[in-house]
Amino acid sequence: MASTYLPVLHILSVLFFVAGSTTAAAVTINFDDVVGSNMDITNRYVGLGVTLNAIDNPFPLAGPFPAPATLPTIRAGATTWTEGFASATSAPQVAVAAPFPGNDAGDGGILISFAFDVSSVSLVGNDLGGFGFGDDESVTLTAYDASGNQIGQTFSHDLLAGFDRVFASIAFSNMRYVAFNYTDTDFGFFAIDDLTFVPATTAPEPGSLALLGVALAGLGFARRKR
Repeated sequence: MASTYLPVLHILSVLFFVAGSTTAAAVTINFDDVVGSNMDITNRYVGLGVTLNAIDNPFPLAGPFPAPATLPTIRAGATTWTEGFASATSAPQVAVAAPFPGNDAGDGGILISFAFDVSSVSLVGNDLGGFGFGDDESVTLTAYDASGNQIGQTFSHDLLAGFDRVFASIAFSNMRYVAFNYTDTDFGFFAIDDLTFVPATTAPEPGSLALLGVALAGLGFARRKR
């Protein structure tokens, strides 16, 4: 008769964990917590599990960015730029690649590194060098796993008046790094804003765990009594 309880136990376990698990909440970094341009933000958000670094981004290029099959080489860190005028000291801010040999600030791509796997990343690409020119814009997001191997890309394209903004997103279950690169521009100086990511984790709620414990204890008692 004891075997009767084994399928029931499995079913209860699955039901409680499915009902009690919670999807990790999205986290957004808008960079407005920094005041002033050229402020180092490479490690500013490590408490959220995010590091920002500059990577190569030669231009002009057209179409999807030819990202490497493994992690791109880090060239420098990342800094802020006050959108609109470099001399301004108030929000909104955006993040740009810090200067590295042969490049000016903002002329590189940005590697977003996470301390854990994430399932989705979205951001706004800003071409701060194309103001008033009606510059065409394309953004490529390239995802890498924890071993540094490329697992996929997305290509986003837009043409807007004034400050050109391209909304881009990418989703894979095991992303540890996402490289931001731009193409289809003659001016360079790209930035990112409103970086949003979702950790690829679920966790059972304490209340559900307690209920599961009670159910297991009850089944054990019933089994012993029988």
